[in-house]
Amino acid sequence: MPRYKKSKPIPDIRRKCHGTGRVLKVDRRYIQIPAGFECRGKKSITDYEQIPGVIIENYSSLEVAEQMRGEGSFTNNYTEDDFIRP
Repeated sequence: MPRYKKSKPIPDIRRKCHGTGRVLKVDRRYIQIPAGFECRGKKSITDYEQIPGVIIENYSSLEVAEQMRGEGSFTNNYTEDDFIRP
């Protein structure tokens, strides 16, 4: 089995919630990276916050995140049939 790179968990930080406007613990994040960004040769970038032009929206809960971004945008609704190869 090939090994894969696990994504970093959300750090235990307090930021301003994009939906409520209050400073709370971050539970969900929406990260939008600019088109055409390539990370090749940039070893100094270790986090999304260091990428120039990135848009990060922090949310304090799943309910607030789905209220702002749309219903079902932060939950995966996969079934076993979605992973069967033809």
